[in-house]
Amino acid sequence: MKASGCWLVISSFRADSNSVTRDLAHCVLHRVLGHDNAGNAPWADLAEDMVVEYVLDCLDTPHTSVSGREDRMFVCGRQFSRAGAPSPDLLAQVVRETSPWQLESHARMFVRDDHSARAGADDAAWRELSQQVMAEVEGFVRDEEGRTSALLSILRIRNRRRYDYRAFLRKFMTRRTVVRESPTDFDPIYYTYGLSVYGNLPLIDSLEQSESGRVEEFVIAIDTSGSTMGGPVVRFLEEAFEVLRQTHADGGANLHVIQCDDMVRSDDVVTCEGDLRRLVGGFELRGGGGTDFRPVFDYVDRLVDEGGFRNLRGLMYFTDGFGTYPTRRPRYETAFVFCDDMYREHDVPPWAMRIVVRTEDLMPGRPRYG
Repeated sequence: MKASGCWLVISSFRADSNSVTRDLAHCVLHRVLGHDNAGNAPWADLAEDMVVEYVLDCLDTPHTSVSGREDRMFVCGRQFSRAGAPSPDLLAQVVRETSPWQLESHARMFVRDDHSARAGADDAAWRELSQQVMAEVEGFVRDEEGRTSALLSILRIRNRRRYDYRAFLRKFMTRRTVVRESPTDFDPIYYTYGLSVYGNLPLIDSLEQSESGRVEEFVIAIDTSGSTMGGPVVRFLEEAFEVLRQTHADGGANLHVIQCDDMVRSDDVVTCEGDLRRLVGGFELRGGGGTDFRPVFDYVDRLVDEGGFRNLRGLMYFTDGFGTYPTRRPRYETAFVFCDDMYREHDVPPWAMRIVVRTEDLMPGRPRYG
């Protein structure tokens, strides 16, 4: 360390004996929370500093506590409320709209390090450490005063799993196996020779091939409550339809696309690729009321009872909010796909699968159908 750096540390320690440990804790928390980009915009850097300082102020440990805690907590509480969650990416948009004089004031309150000097690090190692810290806070060191709750909520955002929902679609949608003969591999000469010599015992029998991956029967339910965005819905349908197209949907498929808010609004049946194109090309959301998941399940159960499905095994419900779930487990597998950019917690019944995606996960690239 250069002499100027040593003098800065010494003078900082003389002014406040906790300032050095606070600075170190600030830098380490940046890494634990995944803040490792050296090319951020100024408002993004400030948002990361605010999140880190908020955690330290909430922890309020004897060796990292510094003056100004109440003012910082007040500012963070107000800004986090506007952002919707203590996440740097959401907070950065709020900070960006802050007046210049407030930015300078907030910088004096929260900035403790120079982000432009960040060096590359093993993100996998830091992510593993972050997950370990989260596990310890969840299971061992949560305090009665709730000081670790802020750290836990921010760690959950940091470690929120990013799903490859396209892979999830391919695995979840119902599949069957078709067995057929392979005329190109079958040699009739040996077959007839065996029959002529040994009677009814052919030398080589007909070869068979298994063709797997056909989507047979499936339901996609779309939440059309007022908060659902049209773009992500259409994009999600396009990806689901691409799975169906790749599985040779040549008339053997039975896919229902059901729109529902607090009641079933429409049911479009797709049996071939032409149906896919027509549905996506003229797709319109119907509804806009409250969110209630039960009408879709009641409707699908009625179709099953009436013979509308022969072997329905899967229902996927695309939604961006909270609704009322059925009290009993349905006869088919169920997954809820939440489109949520606000890092909210979504609890589903124990019999259902849950996947959370962000709008940016759904929107890259161009639509496949026009």
